[in-house]
Amino acid sequence: MNFKANKILDEYKGKCVGIFVDEANLFYSQKSAGWRIDWGKFLIFCQKHFNVKFAKYYLGMPLEKAAYDKNVLIKDRIEKSGFEIIEKLLKKIYLDSAKSKFKYKCNFDVEITCAAIRSLDKIDAVLLVSSDSDFIGLKKDVILNGKRLIFACFERNVAWEIHKSHHIFFEDIRSEIEYLKLESK
Repeated sequence: MNFKANKILDEYKGKCVGIFVDEANLFYSQKSAGWRIDWGKFLIFCQKHFNVKFAKYYLGMPLEKAAYDKNVLIKDRIEKSGFEIIEKLLKKIYLDSAKSKFKYKCNFDVEITCAAIRSLDKIDAVLLVSSDSDFIGLKKDVILNGKRLIFACFERNVAWEIHKSHHIFFEDIRSEIEYLKLESK
């Protein structure tokens, strides 16, 4: 583990932390990194370093039945590892006026921000698993309330504002949190 990650983990050792995972933000980051996070291992890692009060995982659910059913299996596995799942359906966003090109999108920024603000009386720090710079506004509100915010994300897809914030890159803790197919549950 690198010096910066160790410094943050030492600084927050034993502190009450609430975890918020923005799955929609991580989906493509994990694909481009070429490896996936084992959320059970991630939660255990966090519990070794923090007093985790709760862990929330925000999950977009596909519209098509086959993909939806696959996500239900993922949801169940993550839930069994100790996360509370907050879900909503993906939206189909058209990219052209002919409606021939589209992408699916699911945005939880508002839900995560509201939940984090509502939980500040129970925690010392928010651990936000996202590389989305839209959450810099949340960071400011958290600090105004006398608390701290730590980002956890992939370095290769991180917004520059997060580089200037407290952060832990998954690449630095990969050996402790990587999903290995041999260990599949």
